[in-house]
Amino acid sequence: MRSDPALAGHDRGAESVGLAVLFPLTLVLILSAVQGGLWWHAHAVVAQAAQAGADAGRPVGATTAVAVDAARSFATRAGRGVLSAPEVHVTQTVQTVHVDVSGTAIRLVPVPGLDIRVTASAQVAKERFTVPDTGSGP
Repeated sequence: MRSDPALAGHDRGAESVGLAVLFPLTLVLILSAVQGGLWWHAHAVVAQAAQAGADAGRPVGATTAVAVDAARSFATRAGRGVLSAPEVHVTQTVQTVHVDVSGTAIRLVPVPGLDIRVTASAQVAKERFTVPDTGSGP
């Protein structure tokens, strides 16, 4: 098969242009997948921190400060490098403990104004002492 000499230089550089267009798109797809994984991990950290805070605030005599400290401690330790600025809010009643944890997942590409917030909450019943019913039977 012989090529026409007039068309010999017509497609010169087409492959380079194709790669110049395709490479950034491929890079964006890869970074998006990794960013999604980081978001998922940060969300798992705040969910577990909320559960840790709720578990710490559940026993009889536990205060909201104990629940806040437990949730913040877990979020700080487990979220190192993935979660920044964790915030903890605890609401405690006689019957329940409700813990909200939120923070910001790290970003691979620093786009101004794009903060990826992650939030989670946990609610458990407060432990209490009960007295068995000794009722007088027939």
